[in-house]
Amino acid sequence: MGLSEDVRSRDGIIASMQDVALKQYLFLRNLAPPVIERFGQGGRDALVEAFRQFGVWRGDNISVALSRVGKERDALALLSHWDSAEFVLAALRGKVVIEGNSGEASVSLPAAPGSDYFARHGDATLLRQFWPEVLKGMAQGYDGKVMLTGGEVTAGAWTLRASYSGPPSGRNAPAEGGAPDEILSDPERALKLVLQTSRNNGALYMFIAREVIRRYDAAGELLIREGVRGIGRERGHAIKERHLREGKPLNLKNLMLDWDGPLVSTWVMREGYLSEGTWHQDCRYCPYADVWAEFGPEGLALGYLYDVELHTALCQTYHPSAVVRWEALKTRGDHLCKFRFSIPELEPGRSAIHSANTELASRQGRRATDSGPFFIDWKY
Repeated sequence: MGLSEDVRSRDGIIASMQDVALKQYLFLRNLAPPVIERFGQGGRDALVEAFRQFGVWRGDNISVALSRVGKERDALALLSHWDSAEFVLAALRGKVVIEGNSGEASVSLPAAPGSDYFARHGDATLLRQFWPEVLKGMAQGYDGKVMLTGGEVTAGAWTLRASYSGPPSGRNAPAEGGAPDEILSDPERALKLVLQTSRNNGALYMFIAREVIRRYDAAGELLIREGVRGIGRERGHAIKERHLREGKPLNLKNLMLDWDGPLVSTWVMREGYLSEGTWHQDCRYCPYADVWAEFGPEGLALGYLYDVELHTALCQTYHPSAVVRWEALKTRGDHLCKFRFSIPELEPGRSAIHSANTELASRQGRRATDSGPFFIDWKY
C-alpha cells in the first residue's frame, strides 16, 4: 500500500478498505485503556460521551449527504447510505442484505465490526461499550425520529435495526445500490468510501482526545499522548516485522512505498523525493486534518498532538534513527503538510562521507565514529 497503493484492481481497493477499517479499532484499543486505568469509572464516562459524540457526528454527516441530493431520511435510507466500509467488508465474509422498509429496516453481519481485531488483542469488553453509544449518537445526529440499535457484541452474527417514527414513504428493500459489496465493482464509489472511513478514524481520535482533555486537562493530555504513541508503536512494529519477514531492508523507501495506509487514493501527495534515507513530499489533502479543521483551533491543536506523537513513535519504532520533521503542517495552520523525514545514516552521500572519514581517520591513527561532528580536511 502506501505510495504503491493499487487503486485500479478489486484486490487493491479491498486492501485499502481493510486497512482504514482496521484503524478505528486500533485507535480505540490504544487510546481508551490508559484513560480507564488512570481514572476508572470517570474515565469510562468520558469515553462513553466521546463515543456518543462521534456517533452524532457520523449520523449528521449521513443526514447532510441525503439532504444534498433531496432524499428522505428514514430507517431504510440510514442503513443503505452507511458511511463506512463495515458493511462492504462484512459482505466479503458472508451474505449481507439490507431488509425492510422506510419504517423498519435491518442488516445482519457475520460478526460485529472490530470483533476479529479485539479477539486477537484481548477480549471485546471495550467494543461492547463502544458500539451501543456510537449507534445511539448516530440516531441522534441523523434524525430525531430514528432509533438505531445493535445486538450483543459476540463472536457470532450481529444485527443492526433501524426504526423511523415519521410518515412512511412506501419504499421497501432492496436498498438502492444493491448488496453492499457491489460497490467494489465501481472503483470511484469504493474509494470514496475508503476516504470517508478514513475521515471517521480521524474524528474518533479527536472526540476521544477532546473529551478526555476537557475533563482531566494536563493529566488527560498525557494519557492521550501515551495512547497515540501506542498507536504509532503498534503500527511501526507491524510494518517492521512484515518487512523483516519479506527480507526488505529497513529504510524510508520501503517504509513509504509499503506504508500501512492509502497514500494515493486518500492522502493526496505532490511529487516528491524518496530514497533509503530521505522522504521529502508535500501532502495536499489529509482526511484527518480535514475533519480536525471543522472544529477550529481546538481540533487543529489536537491534530498537532497526534501528528507529533504518531509519526515520531511509528517511524522510530520502525527505525530508531528516524528523524521526523516538517517544513509546514496543516495542524499548525499551514496549507500543506511538507514532510521532511530522514534516516541520517542512510541519506544519499552520507555513507560516502562516512567512508571518507573512516579512511582519513585511519591515516591519522584515529577512529571515526558517528557521535559528534568529524570534519574532513580535504587538503590532507
